[in-house]
Amino acid sequence: MTNSLDISYKGLLKVAVPISLGTFVQFVVSFTDNYFVAQLNGNAMSAVSFVGLIYITLVMIGIGLGNAAQILIARRKGEGLYDEAGEVTGNAFRLAFVIAIVQFFILFFLIPEVLDVFISHDEVRVYMKEFITYRSFGFFFYALTLILNSFWSGIAQTRVMIWTTTITAIVNIVLDYGLIFGNLGFPEMGVKGAALATSIAEAVAFVFILIYTLYNYDKYHQSSPASSYRLKEWLKQGSWRYSSVLIKLGGPISLQMLLSLGLWGVFYGFVETMGESELQASFIVRQMYMLVYISIGGFSTTAKTYISGLIAERRQHDLRKVIVRLMVLNLCGVIFFSHGLWVYPYFIAEQFTDNVLTIQQTVDTMHIVLPAMLTFSFTSILLATVEGSGNTVAGFLVELITVIIYIVAAYAMVFPLKWPVHLVWTADYVYFILIGLFSWLFLYNGKWKYKKV
Repeated sequence: MTNSLDISYKGLLKVAVPISLGTFVQFVVSFTDNYFVAQLNGNAMSAVSFVGLIYITLVMIGIGLGNAAQILIARRKGEGLYDEAGEVTGNAFRLAFVIAIVQFFILFFLIPEVLDVFISHDEVRVYMKEFITYRSFGFFFYALTLILNSFWSGIAQTRVMIWTTTITAIVNIVLDYGLIFGNLGFPEMGVKGAALATSIAEAVAFVFILIYTLYNYDKYHQSSPASSYRLKEWLKQGSWRYSSVLIKLGGPISLQMLLSLGLWGVFYGFVETMGESELQASFIVRQMYMLVYISIGGFSTTAKTYISGLIAERRQHDLRKVIVRLMVLNLCGVIFFSHGLWVYPYFIAEQFTDNVLTIQQTVDTMHIVLPAMLTFSFTSILLATVEGSGNTVAGFLVELITVIIYIVAAYAMVFPLKWPVHLVWTADYVYFILIGLFSWLFLYNGKWKYKKV
């Protein structure tokens, strides 16, 4: 069995599709939470969406570490250093647990105090605090699952991620139905039930992927003692040797992702001042963005593995071909997942609300954001190329400059200009185009192709 990366469309899809399907199941989890909670009332849905955004923003600290581990594992595998790839995984696993403690402390203890200052709507604020009570515990399982996912992504064997996320979705849907409304013999917990259901689902998924990994980590390469990842040993041993490298690579990615998702929090803070209807419409549109990220997340993650791996294999001549092919595949994926925005937008909006004004604002916004989503199918691959090459500081700077310009533009649209909510969403064009432009400027000279990590 060859260990060289297959850059054909089939090879790329073999890696990307399981990641994208995993992202799809994550969308199902979020959609289910919001759909069931929306049956309580619109403010409950807004509260769960808001906390979900805060949760994912904090998770980005762990995702940055996971991305760093993935890049480093792919590089060591490409160099034939399997044992070091296993050591990186074990080291990242320990760092992830430390990060989970920090994430829990922030969400459980600090965020409720912040809500009292920044959330003006009393009912939304109460619902948010209820959701936080149980949702905070999910960090301990999700952070560790991310590292194990990064191992499988790094070695370009991503099929297990389908099973992990499918388990998450099934458990979450069943427990949402039971715990939110008091069905299946469970107590009726409302918003708290949605949070508890998701945290339990993440715990079950972690147990599954941990067991799977321990019994299958050496299955997908040439079998010899020299090519063993020794992952079972590295997860038990207390290696911290790669901590500085992981932090150096992952820190900028974490900051970049915090900026990327943090700006959503700022954006929704702006929109919240416009009214309940505008906020609910924006959160519904966010669900459609998560659907599109099924493709974008899958192919961006694949790009990082391939860019790092091809550099390790000294196949710089294949990099441009891979980038173009990933862009083509990503565009097809985005078109597929976003078709509802222009084919049946009213049907989508009506699943979340029966308010006529909110439905119309949602549909108008969908029409605005669709071309922006198509743009991001190209520019997201450019940014992933910057990061996958190991130039994570450059990726952070690209994000930082773009976010500053985006926030200024969104603020101007909401406050001085007082545009309607659907036109405020044109700020996304600023974000997606600048991400691509700044990434392209960095990649232009070609030095990134020989970056060592």
